[in-house]
Amino acid sequence: MWSESTWLRARLSVLMFFQFFVWASWMVPIGTYGPMSLGLSGGEMGWIFSTTAIAAIVSPLFVGYIADRLFATQHVLAALHVIGGVCMILAGLSGSFAPLFAFLLISTLAFMPTLALANSLTFRNIEDPALFPRIALFGTIGWIVSGFIVGIVLGEKSPAFLYLAGIMELLLAGYVLTLPHTPPQKKDDAGKGDFLGLSALQLLRDPEFLLFTVCAFLIGIPAVYYFVSCNLYLSQINAPAPTTLMTLGQVGEILVMAAMPIFIARFGLKKVLALGMIVWAIRYFLFATLNFPLTILAIVIHGFCYVFVYVGAYIFVDTKAPRDMRASAQSFISFLMLGVAWLLGANLAGKTNDFYPPKIAGITADLIRDKTLPADYKVPAWNDLLSKYDTNRDRALEENEFRSGTVEESDQDRAARRQAAELLQKISALSPPRTRAAIRAAVNGEFYVTAEDYAAIQRNDWQNIWLWPAIASLVVAVIFYLGIQERKDKEEQGKASKAGAAAAPSDAAEAASPDETSKGPSAE
Repeated sequence: MWSESTWLRARLSVLMFFQFFVWASWMVPIGTYGPMSLGLSGGEMGWIFSTTAIAAIVSPLFVGYIADRLFATQHVLAALHVIGGVCMILAGLSGSFAPLFAFLLISTLAFMPTLALANSLTFRNIEDPALFPRIALFGTIGWIVSGFIVGIVLGEKSPAFLYLAGIMELLLAGYVLTLPHTPPQKKDDAGKGDFLGLSALQLLRDPEFLLFTVCAFLIGIPAVYYFVSCNLYLSQINAPAPTTLMTLGQVGEILVMAAMPIFIARFGLKKVLALGMIVWAIRYFLFATLNFPLTILAIVIHGFCYVFVYVGAYIFVDTKAPRDMRASAQSFISFLMLGVAWLLGANLAGKTNDFYPPKIAGITADLIRDKTLPADYKVPAWNDLLSKYDTNRDRALEENEFRSGTVEESDQDRAARRQAAELLQKISALSPPRTRAAIRAAVNGEFYVTAEDYAAIQRNDWQNIWLWPAIASLVVAVIFYLGIQERKDKEEQGKASKAGAAAAPSDAAEAASPDETSKGPSAE
């Protein structure tokens, strides 16, 4: 039989599991769903991912006060999850940017405060705070499980994952009402309104804390590129189950979290932070190779990126801030890294994706401009083209398969065949010949397109996209490392100066008192 405390820990672990299950269910696959299913631009996707940043900035201003002073925590959690769940389902019913953004924004405004409220409820109902990491671990497990369900069962190209997130959040709203009653804490007005931790600004007078804060903010900007672009990148390179593949990062996160104390003891916290920033750069350089095994490695090292930088940042703040300012300092760093930096990073990532669009966009734009294609032309799926025109069943499309249609071919089908041929001609001209058949067709001035050619032309220019956050992360890492080294050198010089100053009086006294060897005969 479980004891009452063990049973309570199990129930709180379920809370953590579903908190992160809900979040991951939509946060990861939306990166593919928006562009590939709804046709959203990179800029629009930047705003979709900015909803969590906006919520992280805005929500603490009012939700924290309500939960702390007016209502029981479990009641606030239930109300917020109902709002979030309903809006998530409505987001799934949205077919364009404006309603999708609006419903996701309302949903995240409701959901983001529940992360802190769930932590608060857990801490207030366990007898030993040291038990919290074991409970929080189930949040990561929830994230991984949702990735398997979405990636393998639902997929990223239908709104089913949004419905899953909404339904699970509504169930979570009912579940939290079964948790122990956690009444509001009556607090005085000291610090009222400082939910963003702005009172911690005085810590910036310390040069070391200032260096850390600036670099933590700056590294948070390129870090968001991973969350905005990775799922879309995996989908465009035809990786299997992109959302499931990305859960490898959470597995690595668990392992690195367990090893974090060893790294801090061996290298020191500041070097661990610098190492985390460097690993962010390394992972983006790995993505930029466009090599699938190296892409998997870039995902696996997510634990070093996230734990060393984000968890390391919270530990650094806890060690530097005075005890009475730690809560404000932690809120301030969260506001910068998860709020402002995320907002900037999401929009920059979206704009970068737009700056390096798939070549197919330029091809279709040119053909539409020349009136070869109609203005509302939709690029057909590869398998649809194969089923219609691959008469020799070699899984490739060549010009002689488009020269004539059947007697029964309608005018509409004839126009579709001609348009597909014009499109494939342009694609073939931009694709290097990979087979003998392709080389022979190129020599004869004819097109020959394979599945790889057709897929490649519909991918963003990922090599250039990934290089931007890679270089930015590397620059921030170098600045931080040089900064901490300079501080270390100054501290050592200061210690040497103090040691020299302390030694000077004794040297002077020794010079004023002749030793025995300097005495004359008369002194004997």
